[in-house]
Amino acid sequence: MAADNEKTMGRFSIFAKQTFKFYLVGGLGVIVNLGLLYFLTDVIGVWYILSQGMAIAVSITTNFTLHKFWTYKKEITEAKTFERYIKFIIISLVGMGIQLGLTYGLVENLSMYYLHAAVLSITIASLFNYFANRKWTFGIKF
Repeated sequence: MAADNEKTMGRFSIFAKQTFKFYLVGGLGVIVNLGLLYFLTDVIGVWYILSQGMAIAVSITTNFTLHKFWTYKKEITEAKTFERYIKFIIISLVGMGIQLGLTYGLVENLSMYYLHAAVLSITIASLFNYFANRKWTFGIKF
């Protein structure tokens, strides 16, 4: 019984560490995303939806690299970098659709400021991205 409890606690500890790292990397991705979104939209004058799409694309690559070499470094036993990157992109594109759809809906229908809408949509899409990438991209069992 005690061994099962230790095993469960060990798995929870690993899960907690990975979750912390995932969201820390995600937080850095949000900074990259919002910084580039603001720069492209307010400084350069690009339409906010196009700007957000470009910002998401840059943050996808940044986040994948950090997850592969830091968040899940110990758990990844096979290289499969290209395969994992493709899976990460697919999941990120779904997350991007969630972000863009929500941002557009909030801005156009509720007159929300585009940066506020982006923060809310990133938060919602990140939940999907976390669980899908953990399971499918990196093959981490819960």
